[in-house]
Amino acid sequence: MSVTNTSAENQDPGKGEAPLQQVLRLIHQGLLESAKALVDRHDIALDAPALTGLIEDCLQRVEAFQIDGDIRSGIRYQRRAAALAMLRDTGHLSGTVIPPVELPEGYCGKIMLLFMQGDCIAARTCLRSGDDWHREILRSFKDEVRDYGFETFQISPRGGAFAEFPPDGSIVLFGASEEFGRCPREDAIQLIQAAFPDKRVHWSDAAGM
Repeated sequence: MSVTNTSAENQDPGKGEAPLQQVLRLIHQGLLESAKALVDRHDIALDAPALTGLIEDCLQRVEAFQIDGDIRSGIRYQRRAAALAMLRDTGHLSGTVIPPVELPEGYCGKIMLLFMQGDCIAARTCLRSGDDWHREILRSFKDEVRDYGFETFQISPRGGAFAEFPPDGSIVLFGASEEFGRCPREDAIQLIQAAFPDKRVHWSDAAGM
């Protein structure tokens, strides 16, 4: 289990800095959980146009990073924009902004189930893919949660498997992670089925052999 804690108390707010300026600084640093806590503590009103401006700035950065070929930084600001949009539209920052499943259509490779919870994240399981090693999927997911502005959270691996999209239009799951064991079959199937309601998702003990 991993615990991350980079809350506002661990930051240097600067002597005499007004609460609103602290909030804006934390937002620019991507520490949205600390910014929201400060907003609540001081009953600060964050107007929608100001947040919209910050969102547009993030999206401009996304475009600039994509032009420069810096895909990782572009993704980070895309996620920050999504979290700021939630803060603007609902007044809250919630783990529901994090997609439950990231599995590109046509993918063939490792998947992993990951349990997360935190001060602003209700306990839930997500499915991720996209790396050559299950431990790298775990590491990438921790980075993803931070990209959305969360700072205090716990992530636990629930095991891995492999996924592929065969020509028959289904999605087949098989195998296990050597390091983390096999993920719960039914949980993986349910998550993927919700993401691909028109496909048949099933487990096979013979696939990939």
